[in-house]
Amino acid sequence: MPFAFALFGVGMLVAGGSSSAHFQSLPRVDPQPITQPAEEPTSPAEEHRQQLQTCREGIIDTRARPEDRRRWADLLLSYDTPQADQLVVELLSLPERPDVSRTLCAAITERGRLHPDRLDASFVEPLIVVLGADNEDLRGAAAAALAEYSGADVPARLGAIAAQSDAPLAKRLAAIDALAANTHRREVVGQLIRLLDLDVPEITARATAALDPLAPRPIGADKAAWKAWWERQSQMGEEAWLAEQLRVYRGRDRRLSAEFQAYRTEAERDASATTSRLRDFQREVLRPLGPEHREAKLVEWLDDALPLVKMAALSIVKARIADEGKRPDGDVLAALLRMLRSGPAALRREALQIAQNLNDPAVVEAVIARLGEEKDPTTRVAALQAIGKLGSIQAVPALVAEIVDTSNRVDFVREAALALGQIAGKPEAKAALEPAVEPLKTRFESTPPDQAVVRAALLSAMAGVADPSFAPEFLTAIESEDPGLLQPAVRGLTVQGDISKKPRFRSLASHADPRVRLAAVEALGKLGREDADLEPLLTRMNPTIEPNELVRDAAWRAFRDTLAQRSVRDRIRTAERLRDVPDLETKYLAELIASLSTSGEDGPELDELRDRLSAILVAAGRPAEALPYLRDLYGAAASRSRPDAAAIGIRWLEAALHSPTHQGVGEVVTRLAEAGTDDTRKTKIIDTIARYFESADAIADADRTRRLVVDLRSVSAELLGERWKALIAEWAVRFEVPGDRGGKAPP
Repeated sequence: MPFAFALFGVGMLVAGGSSSAHFQSLPRVDPQPITQPAEEPTSPAEEHRQQLQTCREGIIDTRARPEDRRRWADLLLSYDTPQADQLVVELLSLPERPDVSRTLCAAITERGRLHPDRLDASFVEPLIVVLGADNEDLRGAAAAALAEYSGADVPARLGAIAAQSDAPLAKRLAAIDALAANTHRREVVGQLIRLLDLDVPEITARATAALDPLAPRPIGADKAAWKAWWERQSQMGEEAWLAEQLRVYRGRDRRLSAEFQAYRTEAERDASATTSRLRDFQREVLRPLGPEHREAKLVEWLDDALPLVKMAALSIVKARIADEGKRPDGDVLAALLRMLRSGPAALRREALQIAQNLNDPAVVEAVIARLGEEKDPTTRVAALQAIGKLGSIQAVPALVAEIVDTSNRVDFVREAALALGQIAGKPEAKAALEPAVEPLKTRFESTPPDQAVVRAALLSAMAGVADPSFAPEFLTAIESEDPGLLQPAVRGLTVQGDISKKPRFRSLASHADPRVRLAAVEALGKLGREDADLEPLLTRMNPTIEPNELVRDAAWRAFRDTLAQRSVRDRIRTAERLRDVPDLETKYLAELIASLSTSGEDGPELDELRDRLSAILVAAGRPAEALPYLRDLYGAAASRSRPDAAAIGIRWLEAALHSPTHQGVGEVVTRLAEAGTDDTRKTKIIDTIARYFESADAIADADRTRRLVVDLRSVSAELLGERWKALIAEWAVRFEVPGDRGGKAPP
């Protein structure tokens, strides 16, 4: 090893000061090379001796912090020279300094894990001596160090110590602990099995505890069962033995993972319950306080050192937003933004969830700054998502930097691209997005096909930016079958107004993925003009065919947008195609009627629409909804003296009679009767009322019919004659309606 590699602080020793005296002021940094004055040349051997002496001083310094002592020990082992190894043996053998021995054992253990071939054999004997120490922790440290030796000699020594009847029991048990770390080696398992014959309860218990993880099922302290198991295992070939151990370890991994998940779930549940109770307590504290003191107390909790207190305070902030619409401001907002910069990652994520809904320049600035500093992957993703929801164009440079960084994690690139796509939807973002065009193209081209989610996110951002130069990427992706690429490709081409791919849009309207179907029907709504474009929309509006509500709603909007470009006559004709979705048929006809009525086009098309819609509503058992259309239809027909006006009036009357509350039947009868004096008209009105009185509906709901009789008494008998008067009097008696039987309502 080069002698130039030395430790920090050695200049102090060379200058004449004691290393112990200066140790407390040494900086906590990695060891640095020695800088010797040019006028005092030192031989390599002398330099190394000084290095080792400084290591020794640092390790045995009674005032040294444990972590600093450990760094001296790691440095000593790193020299890997005979002199350094000899010093390790010397320090391990200091009986009065268990702290030194423990430090060196830990350093040897770590050295063995990183470089098992560089553990010196001279450490074994002093480690075995330490294995018999009175201190249990020290014995454990020595056992861990001995377990790192990969050869067969050390396990053999450990097995011999464990079987040595005159050795201290504590030392024997520590030897078994050292063996237990290597039970993947069959020679070690054989030694543990042989220890069961000693019939020492403590030895047996420790050995079976080491063996237990190797068996597919618990065996416990049954020595016979263990020997039978070993009989089978010892006859296996090496490959079969390793395969069996792999199977066992996989089973252990599954069990431990399940246990860990259970513990974590329980811990999260306990933390949530504690936070909830703490939040309730905090609310009780806040309630009697005035506004200023309330805000000050909330800030105090948000700045508290205990994470649970902070989390409960954050839940109060969220509740105030949801319940009272009170967004954090002033000192509370400042405390929330401080939380973004420090503390546990879970708290930073919680603060980001609140901040992402606050359209405040200070929040935008703080979240963008957090993105530049955040190291926790999950929180970094949350910061990128927050930036997307905030939608500020200030974040564009930071997002572009995330996208172009080829060393960046793919999930960061994906979230940055999605956030950029969200910002691109802002009308004011167009100029700010120009610097993103080339980086998006370059990153998309360089992203391998197996990173499908990243490519999809990048293409989504490109669809949002909608630069004409992205057309080749959209045209290529539209022929893909990957839903993640198809959706943004459809939207990109739609924004660019490319009608050449309308046949592809029509076929994609029946794609298996609802996201693609949604994009396709939206595209047809914006670009469709032909009957062929309506066909997939009619299919997607039908709930018996399209299960996704968002797609159905989009198809409905697209259908209306497409027809809006056509003549009224064409719209009426096309509306007949909606008969398979009657709710939408009535809705569309009602919209057409409202549109024509508002525009003043009171012509035959409007009459046709009213006639058709009222007939559909009556047939569907919704006569009350048909009344206004029949009323207006009758009014228009009567004003033009149409020959079918009387028949329309009777339809209006029948709908009123069958509506749930007999809405305005008396008014309808009066208006129809006043329209003419011919007996035929009067006869039809009276016959219609008489038929209703005889119907099952009237008899079944006597109270409703009584109210109808009272309403009809308001119709003047002079309009309809003696037959009308007799009819009303007859049914007043039948339904026991109180009042004057001569046709007047009771007061």
